[in-house]
Amino acid sequence: MNTEFLGLLRFMMKMLYVEYHMPMYILDMNGEMIDEYPIQPFNPLYADKLQGLALLTAQIPDDYPAVKATNFLEQYLMIPLHQDGMRQGTLVAGPFFHAIVPEELVKGIIRDYHLTFRQQDNVLEFYRRVPLISKERIYNAAVMIHYMLYQIQLDIAEVIQHTLYIDIVPGELPAVPDEPPSPYDNYEQHSQTSYHQNPEMEKVFLQYIREGRKEDLVKWELGFPTEKLGVLSKKSLLRSEKNLAICSITLATRAAMDGGVNAEIAYTLSDLHIQAIEECQTPAEVKIALQKCHTDFVDRVLECQRQRYSEEINICRNYIFNHLYEPIHLHQLADAAQLNADYLSQVFKRETGVSPVMYIQQARIEEAKRLIGLSVHSLAEIAAMLQFHDQSYFTKIFKKYVGITPKQYRKNPTGGERAALNAHQLA
Repeated sequence: MNTEFLGLLRFMMKMLYVEYHMPMYILDMNGEMIDEYPIQPFNPLYADKLQGLALLTAQIPDDYPAVKATNFLEQYLMIPLHQDGMRQGTLVAGPFFHAIVPEELVKGIIRDYHLTFRQQDNVLEFYRRVPLISKERIYNAAVMIHYMLYQIQLDIAEVIQHTLYIDIVPGELPAVPDEPPSPYDNYEQHSQTSYHQNPEMEKVFLQYIREGRKEDLVKWELGFPTEKLGVLSKKSLLRSEKNLAICSITLATRAAMDGGVNAEIAYTLSDLHIQAIEECQTPAEVKIALQKCHTDFVDRVLECQRQRYSEEINICRNYIFNHLYEPIHLHQLADAAQLNADYLSQVFKRETGVSPVMYIQQARIEEAKRLIGLSVHSLAEIAAMLQFHDQSYFTKIFKKYVGITPKQYRKNPTGGERAALNAHQLA
């Protein structure tokens, strides 16, 4: 790297630290550290700083920023560095957390790796210092840094899809001598504040599986906002991750059945994936296995849809889901399906039970429910975003399918008895 490029990187490191409070590192292609800002202690779970950075910078994409998550719950932003078309090294930012990490999970790591008393204190102190940064801010930071370096605009979805989970196995940690039991082994105190994921986000997750929306599901999993990480085992981080995964598989099984997957097939898949989760040796393996499970269920739903609908109608359904925020006309669906518009209307109603116009309305109302539950947009903004240019008409159509007005739904999302029926019609 030439002096000018290094000067730019050092300036960026200082500015980014002021904004995000993340330590920044410049590494060459051999994993050797060129510079860091500021100088801070590294995660004591690694043998040393250089070993940790070397593990983190192995196997990252050549062209895209990537977020790496480790077994230790920490995450790092990795920016490939190029000059004159050649890879020169990596800019590393981190660690950071996307969600509040309960102390119970940190103590689970302590138990998993049988740390000494001194290591335990150092680890707890380190985790208390790690900044909390939302996924949205990190992905935006990745896009901004990439543009500052190369004047190339990236789509945030591209960055999300390059999120990686990496394993740091116990053999890579420093040797630990035998010591008396940890004073944390009998820790039973509950956190005074209880956090759970937004139930509306869970509904979106189940909807994507039920409707076979694979691309949306992948983006949801990687961009999922979490207020606080769940704890289903205080004795071990690995056990906690497995328990959370099994809960997720149970929900996904039911959603797949609602999407048309045969119950016996769904339960068999569930058993197989739970067994795969139990065989995982690290939290990173659990996350990867769970993503494969969700993808498997979506693929089964898609297979059922292909059998249930003709290829042309599936093309139309996918077009509708991908263009909910744009005007959708019958001739566009006809062009996508390569059918005559009048003939398409007849086939669409015969296979789905509703006309294309009604199906589009139902899909947009489902999306409106999601936006009302998850966003801060006003009802007028949501109506306009979903191509309802008259708010009174939006209210009328919303009440037709949900049973209550948008305003009532925002106050009580469980109030509409027609919501479940509507979701089944869309599947």
